[in-house]
Amino acid sequence: MNEQSLELLDPSLIRWMHKKGWQSLLPIQELAVRPILEAKTDVIISASTASGKTEAAFLPSITAIHKNPEKTGIRILYISPLKALINDQCRRLEQMCEFSADNVTPWHGDVSASKKKNLKNSPSGIILTTPESLESMLINHVQWIKESMKYLSYVVIDEFHAFMGTQRGYQLQSQLHRLENLIGKLVPRIALSATFSDATSVSSYLRPNSKVRCRIITAPKGSEDTLSVQIKGYDKPFEPDSFFKDNQSDDNSLKEQLQDSAENQPSLEENAYSKISDDIFRLLRGKNNLVFCNSRSATEEIAAKLEMKCSENFVPNEFFPHHGSLSKDLRESLEYRLQEGRWPTTAICTATLELGIDISDVNSIGQVDHPISVASLRQRLGRAGRRDHKAVLRVFLPEGENNSNHEELYEDTVMTVAMIELLLERWYEPPLSHEYSFSTLLQQTLSVIASFGSVSAKALYELLCQTGPFCLCTPKVFAAFLRSLGEHDLIVQLNDGSLTLGLNGESLVSEWSFYAAFDTPQEYLIEHDGHIIGSVPLNYELEVDSTFLFAGRGWRVVFFSSKRHVISVKPYQYDTQPLTVNGASGRIYDIIRERMRDIYLQKKVPAYLNKKAKEHLLRGIELFNLFKLDRCHYYEGAKGISLFPWKGDRVMQTIVLLLRKENIKASLYKSHIELEFVPMDSLKVAVYNIINNSEINPVDLVKKIRHLDRDKHDEYISLELKQMAYAHSELDLQGAMEFLRILKKELS
Repeated sequence: MNEQSLELLDPSLIRWMHKKGWQSLLPIQELAVRPILEAKTDVIISASTASGKTEAAFLPSITAIHKNPEKTGIRILYISPLKALINDQCRRLEQMCEFSADNVTPWHGDVSASKKKNLKNSPSGIILTTPESLESMLINHVQWIKESMKYLSYVVIDEFHAFMGTQRGYQLQSQLHRLENLIGKLVPRIALSATFSDATSVSSYLRPNSKVRCRIITAPKGSEDTLSVQIKGYDKPFEPDSFFKDNQSDDNSLKEQLQDSAENQPSLEENAYSKISDDIFRLLRGKNNLVFCNSRSATEEIAAKLEMKCSENFVPNEFFPHHGSLSKDLRESLEYRLQEGRWPTTAICTATLELGIDISDVNSIGQVDHPISVASLRQRLGRAGRRDHKAVLRVFLPEGENNSNHEELYEDTVMTVAMIELLLERWYEPPLSHEYSFSTLLQQTLSVIASFGSVSAKALYELLCQTGPFCLCTPKVFAAFLRSLGEHDLIVQLNDGSLTLGLNGESLVSEWSFYAAFDTPQEYLIEHDGHIIGSVPLNYELEVDSTFLFAGRGWRVVFFSSKRHVISVKPYQYDTQPLTVNGASGRIYDIIRERMRDIYLQKKVPAYLNKKAKEHLLRGIELFNLFKLDRCHYYEGAKGISLFPWKGDRVMQTIVLLLRKENIKASLYKSHIELEFVPMDSLKVAVYNIINNSEINPVDLVKKIRHLDRDKHDEYISLELKQMAYAHSELDLQGAMEFLRILKKELS
């Protein structure tokens, strides 16, 4: 053990380390000791899973609080996105504090009232909580916080990437700012995560709207994990044409086949998923693994096939599904198997096991379908290779050539290769630096008023916006925001001009669900001609005329009701994509699609593709050149035009809205834009009109989008504010105009 570091740490912790048989600190722990002990800056610790980040944060922070034993109360506040992770970390910290007798207390919804009462009566040591429980404390125990945390020395935020760019993250930013305002001092923040590529860009997210310096600690070069990777390709058939040709004239037959398709017949992916299940059984049985899917339906389908395969082969089942809709008992039973590591276990899961519980070392990570983001892929890989730092990734990727619409370029395969390349280069998606986040601003506004009874509008603005994280809000915007709340009786103005809760505001705050900034997805019924053909969980609203794949068929939305939770559809005879639901989320960034174009241009075939995946990639490259996309950004086919901007989702969405404003029927498909049955002359006129319009306002582009309630409390926000927030976070007008100027030259 490094003698200098040893001398700096508290003797009780050194005793604990010797008991564990530690001969030295891990590299990231060595680097963290002095900056945390000095407590002059915030600290970001970015390193792979199992690199010792928890100890890197707590060894020096516990040492620091022992240097001032006369300061009583809660000294370290630990915040986690998951209760299960809190329970795990609590056990680890209790062991760490074995010889120091520091009090370690978990505080969340599953912790007993007696344990919380003990801490309230005698606050001390370390408290471990979630943003939701912290919100409850800020509302119901504000005076206790002021007194018990006046000597708070550190805030430790675990799995920090899980908060970034989310409503929960904005909630946490606001909570920590409010906490410091209550106790009257800045408290050093320590953020832990395995998924920062450029931690410098993340420091402003740790403490927004502030000039406090941030020290960034990353693992030394040479200490990174090694990665073994393989992409296994599978053919996915496309055969919607025959279905619609056979049924266009017989409506009763169509109804019968729809119900039969939804209830009895396999989806188009079943053949591919059957082969994937065969390979998972052959490659992973007898070991511990995590296999991630992008949807609940894929999770259930593959887990069911694997359970049946175990039965057919007369072996014990070791493949189990894990997703948010399962009961707590079923999830915890599987988690226990993974933690114990005594029985071969493969979890077929959504993002629910991407972070959190400290599981036993798993042999490999599987990914079914393309990854949803580079950062998510990195986090998932961090669950494997903990002992020897050798992670194994297998991507099971079904893809097929579309024979009913424009040719496709096997974009899922190419995007997966692009993401793996960027992963190896240690690039991960950054969060949007600032968003309006009106839904969370509403929650925080009502929370502050509930804490104090009444607050002036000026004080609210200064706390939450001027010095807080909602700094995009100008006084004018904040005034419009408060008017929205007043119109819904969430707040009312008293005679002295201060604001207090209205009747609806009191009702909202009194509900336990108010403490969470996010909302659980509602289950929507999918209906065709009076028949229910299935349901999906959605946390966003669908536009009329949008299309999606469900039960192996294409559908076009003809009616959407967020109140009735119904999606009415009619058949859509062209290819489309599944809905983004439960676990399949994430914005694709410019750099990913730019890298995809490089792969097509360079005709480079990585060694980690199996024979079928290699065939798909080579076919995609062949089509890329056949369509002359090496020289231009569009392809004119028999059924319309395809645009290939090679840009991220924000640019693509902006292009679609700009073209629709010019009456061009445009829709996103995979990594390009489809213009269905659009003549070339019409596209030329539309592009010319857009480029020569110097007064395009991004907010005007979203005015025809009927449903903008994306976050929990958006129903209380005025339409104008929601349009402004959507345009800011989801559109990139500058990027779209740059592409359209390039396209104009190519069309000339």
